[in-house]
Amino acid sequence: MSYFEGLKLTKKGEQLQAKINGNLSETLTFTKAKLGSGSITSNDEIRFLTDVKEVWGTASVTSCKIQGDEKNIVAIELQFSNAELREDKIFREIGLYAQGNEGEEILYAYANAGDKYDYIPLMKDSPHSFIIVIYFNITSGSKVDAKIDLHSYVSLQEFNEGMNKKVNKTDYASAEQYGIVKYGTQESTALEGNKFTQMMGKDYGGILNEPGTKEVGKAYWDNNTKKLYICKNNNSDISPNINNYIPFDNGSILERLENLSIFKVQELYSNPAGVKFTVFQYGSLILIAAYTFGTEKLNYGTTYKCNLPYDCYNTATAITGNYGTCGQFTLRDNVLMVNSSDNQSPLKNTFMGQLTTFLKQN
Repeated sequence: MSYFEGLKLTKKGEQLQAKINGNLSETLTFTKAKLGSGSITSNDEIRFLTDVKEVWGTASVTSCKIQGDEKNIVAIELQFSNAELREDKIFREIGLYAQGNEGEEILYAYANAGDKYDYIPLMKDSPHSFIIVIYFNITSGSKVDAKIDLHSYVSLQEFNEGMNKKVNKTDYASAEQYGIVKYGTQESTALEGNKFTQMMGKDYGGILNEPGTKEVGKAYWDNNTKKLYICKNNNSDISPNINNYIPFDNGSILERLENLSIFKVQELYSNPAGVKFTVFQYGSLILIAAYTFGTEKLNYGTTYKCNLPYDCYNTATAITGNYGTCGQFTLRDNVLMVNSSDNQSPLKNTFMGQLTTFLKQN
């Protein structure tokens, strides 16, 4: 067999390699190899080649695997035979072709055996099929693909590897290997496809943290919080944004149910002194009553304020006191405010009015 020291990248190959290194939006796709008998003057000539010099055959790509602990080695397997040869051929050249996202096929790498070439005989004299494996270093994380010839044959090594992975009819599946799946709810069993929907009342959409469109109404699992979430709107979020997801786990549902049954009453006082606020909470409903407190009337031009310890929606109302006095009762940015609106007749001591609002939902 011919002896090749190793393939070298052409100039166009270098440019394509630089484009795909670490760039997940680009894919390096190996398409084929050409075989030839041409000669070169030196290895320096390789960088400027755009095709094999004297082509007599083509080798199909039959396998493309990324190997190594750092996933930075590409193993390309090529196959060809002498079935279609009409004469003996000198096997001196091999050129590997590839393309990027643009689809332009280029001579990516090339090797020449020089005077260490061999002859490929006619099939009638010696039927042969040849397998060549080429190794390349790439940047870890680069995307690599190949146009695989589905009519290629399986090598003995690949056959043995496949047989070692085969599943016997009595082998059950595990986290480490394929096998027979047993339906059930116990450990080491799997849920039948429609069981999740039957139990949860929602279709399962997949892992929330994986890229892709999430569909409204489906349930998604978050690997970070270890919770299920219902999708509120079609979106592409990979974290449980409250604008797009509602927690669907038992703890979150129980918390919301408990919030519905909350009933609290508390009294708050204004600054400056003069108004007492009684706050009633029932679930997310907030009702606030305002009274004059410790004073006969509220001074015109003074705003009596109090911070509300809830995150609520803004609201406002007109209020009345004794003898037709009037004013305003406002909730803005979680601050309660009361003030007289008539300088001739300021608010006088009595119950003045109430506001109704709701807690903002997280």
